[in-house]
Amino acid sequence: MSAYLVDMEGRFRLTKKPPFLTPGYQAVGQKIADVKGIHKTVELEKDKIYDVPLHPQQTVVQFNSTYLETTGRNERRRGDAVGWGLSLGFVGVSVSNGILYMIIRFTRDFDIVSLSIGLILGFFMVLTFGLFINVLSTELFTTWHYPIRFNRKTRKVYVRQYNRKVEVYNWDDLTFFIAYINEDRDIRAVTFDKDGETVTGMFALAFQNNVTDQSLISYFEFIRRYMEGDGQQLKEVKEAIRYIYPIHKKRETPLMSFKRLILNEVHYDHENMEYPERTFRIHPVQLITLPMLVLRYAGRVISMLTSYRHRFSKQIEAECQIDLNDPYDLNKHLPEGNLEQRNQPIWQTVVYSIGIAIATIAMIFVGAFIIDMMGAARPHGDYPSMVDKLWYLVSLSWLF
Repeated sequence: MSAYLVDMEGRFRLTKKPPFLTPGYQAVGQKIADVKGIHKTVELEKDKIYDVPLHPQQTVVQFNSTYLETTGRNERRRGDAVGWGLSLGFVGVSVSNGILYMIIRFTRDFDIVSLSIGLILGFFMVLTFGLFINVLSTELFTTWHYPIRFNRKTRKVYVRQYNRKVEVYNWDDLTFFIAYINEDRDIRAVTFDKDGETVTGMFALAFQNNVTDQSLISYFEFIRRYMEGDGQQLKEVKEAIRYIYPIHKKRETPLMSFKRLILNEVHYDHENMEYPERTFRIHPVQLITLPMLVLRYAGRVISMLTSYRHRFSKQIEAECQIDLNDPYDLNKHLPEGNLEQRNQPIWQTVVYSIGIAIATIAMIFVGAFIIDMMGAARPHGDYPSMVDKLWYLVSLSWLF
């Protein structure tokens, strides 16, 4: 087997199995054609130069002449499980209260049929909460990011998976495919057994979309040319990078969380997202979904606040020593236009802050409306309108 597991000192987790967030990971031991969820594969060649522009797609965390480190596949979705989990958890608590009330009532009245139904519903609620906690564990009390590190000198690839293990692959043993899955398309790196068909290891590269294969090939060529290219091609790869996302050394700020989150919402991710001013698109229908963005944003912030910095083992770091005078070290010499540039215009900060505030208020109103709907559905009792109270507060009517 060309991949081996390196134990890491992780935090408590309910299960060692990866969640649904990493489709295809469970493919180990299967043939690639039998992997559930992958409908079609298109092989990519490592020894072929693809005549396409290089698109890093804002996934680069570290770059130098020794290694290239990117984010994991689900980085842009970070916080979704927490945000939606909190929302569903609120609904679940309300339903649980109703079930508990029903169990107590029918226990007192000795209604065996209704009591049995209540106990069955309660059992399924416990199972649901178990699954709910397991999904949250992928984003809470874990690392800030799940790095994929390509070492150009040792020709190894280090992948931090969702099961809190680091898998180490030999670049020369990897076969790459564009994988068509239910939600979109991504790039899979696979190792096979001696028979050339049975999967022994699999991970997905950081970028995915559901629009064109061309954008995926542009991302693959960016990675491939870094690992396979000569000095001139290394320079081309370096010049393609406009943004460095330094999540390896510091926790994401709330403002950066918002910027990373909207990449999937109002940008064409099949274009070169190193230049977001060119990929920005907004349509009227997106205005309807923007309030829900706050739910995901809150989840991302909570996820970052409860998580910790990822650290590779000493052995891996020893294999990834960087020359102190490396001219290709973009973490020391940030490329022009970097998201983390210190001289960011004040107007950008103001615009993002106003956008976050408006979206937050909108989401609060959506939540208040849901609460009002739940209150109206309950028999007995006259519940005050949360929307009216919020409007009274936001409109500053209380000042007059």
